[in-house]
Order: sequence, then structure tokens, then C-alpha cells
Amino acid sequence: MLKYALYRIALLVPLLLGVSVLTFLYIQVIPGDPVAGLLGPGGTPELIAQLRHQFGLDQPILTQYWHWLSNLIAHGDLGTSFTTRQKITPTLVNRIPATLQLTVVGLIFTVALGWPLGFLAALFKDTWMDRALSSLTLVGLSTPMFWVGTLLILIFAMHLRWLPAGGYVPLAVDPLTSIKDSLMPGLAMGIGLAPYLARMTRAATVEVQHEQFVRHAPTKGLRRRTVFLRYSARNAVPPTVVVIGLQLGSLLGGQVIVEQLFNWPGLGRLLIQGAIQRDYYMVQAVILVIAALYVLLNLLAELITAALDPRIRL
Repeated sequence: MLKYALYRIALLVPLLLGVSVLTFLYIQVIPGDPVAGLLGPGGTPELIAQLRHQFGLDQPILTQYWHWLSNLIAHGDLGTSFTTRQKITPTLVNRIPATLQLTVVGLIFTVALGWPLGFLAALFKDTWMDRALSSLTLVGLSTPMFWVGTLLILIFAMHLRWLPAGGYVPLAVDPLTSIKDSLMPGLAMGIGLAPYLARMTRAATVEVQHEQFVRHAPTKGLRRRTVFLRYSARNAVPPTVVVIGLQLGSLLGGQVIVEQLFNWPGLGRLLIQGAIQRDYYMVQAVILVIAALYVLLNLLAELITAALDPRIRL
């Protein structure tokens, strides 16, 4: 297991390097001049040239990338914001806890909804319940996340008044209020992603049910529920953990919409603000951090899968 873990961790170095290259080039090819957008109509050519030199935008692309990457590796410096003229790294560090908290809550709702629905559909395969659950997951896959969030606000915040419509309190300041604030945005993401997990769970469970050791289990005198829990569902969990790891990217990406809707001060909302203000360095840094978080969380899911299934380590 240790050898496998070290091998997977070693692969992160070229992967993250490639992500940094793609992120930097993506920002470079975006149409428009960030300096001209920052100065507005009153920006003279001389002032634009001065600011471009100040931010190093008049240098070749390779030189800009090398300076940016070397500062990131040596000092953890992601650059300076165009709009606030402050270092980007402290701003991102302050936003990461809120993003991770919302990711965890969304993941909990995804698993809490996706696994039971998938296991129930597999347990009652080819029955009316299976067809009803399959139709329900299809509706969930077709429902936009922002519509689900708006509906939750109307029900739980405006009509029932059980939960706040938005806002954020750090977990270290007031844990109960912080968890309460994160329930609705986490549920919105969970409802949006749980149908996919449910369908994958059903497929994995049905596939396990066709294995010989499951088909022969009733000959030992075991009840149907015991066979399903101990043999089918238990052996269907490792493949679904991989699916959960892949859904972490959707959770991080879905926060761009959910954080804006629920006034949640995370990386997704910061990305939207940077894009509106044409703060390209900020957008570049946020995309890189989100990609790095996704890679690290996906690595954690792979290690958990390898621990549950020894065949992966081979």
C-alpha cells in the first residue's frame, strides 16, 4: 500500500506542472487587455504601457510563466491582484476553508442520497420501484443546480424560515451557525450530483450480483437481505468511491454557481468577481488552486479505493 501511495503521489508533480501550464496559457489567450480594462476609457497609451511594464505583461510569455512559477514554488506567491493591488495568496488562503467546508457538506449529502437510492434500485431490480427510482434520478440529472438552490431558498428560508437564505460564519467562530448556514448550499449540490452516483451505484451493484460468489451465497442458507448487504452492496462500494472522487470536481465547479446564489465567500464567488473585474491574475490563481484541490481530493479517493480493494494495488 505504501509503495502504491508513493507512486500516485509522485505522479502529482508532472500533473500539477501541466495544470499550471494550461492555466497560465488559458489566461493569456483570453481576449482583451486587463490593464486597459482596469484603467477604463481614461487610460492613455503611456499609462497603459507603464502599468504593463509594472505587472511584467510586456515580457515574453515564457519569461512571464517562469517568473510566476518560480515565485509560486519558492515563496507561494500567486501574484498581485490588478484591482486591489494586494497579494493574492492571503486572499485565497482565507477563502479555502469556506470552500472545503461546502465541499464536505455537499459530498455528505451526495453520498447520503446517492448510495441509498442506488442500492434500493439494485435490490428491487426490474420492479416498479427500480423504474420509479431510475425516473427520479433522470429528473435530478436534468435539473439545473441554480434552480434547485432557488427552490430551497423559497421553501426553507422564506416559507418555513428554518434556515438562513445566505451568509457565512467561520466554523471556528460559531460551529452550529456555520453548519446551519452550509446546509442549504450543500443540499443544493448534493441533489444535483446524487442522481449520477445513484445510477453508478445501481450499475455496480447489479454487476456484482452476477458474480458466482453472490449467486451461490443463498445455498449457504443466508437470507436475501444478508446476501445483499454482505456480498452485493459491500463489494459495490469500491467502484463507487472512484465515482465519488470524480464528482469532487463537479462539487468544486458547482460552487461557482452555489456560492454566488447563497452569498458564500469561497473560491467560486471569488472567481466570478475576478472575471467580472477582469482581474486575470486572480482568475488564474483561483483556477490553479481549484484544480490542485481537485487533484489532491481525487488522490485521496484513489488511496481509499486501493485500501478497500487490494486488486487496485496490483
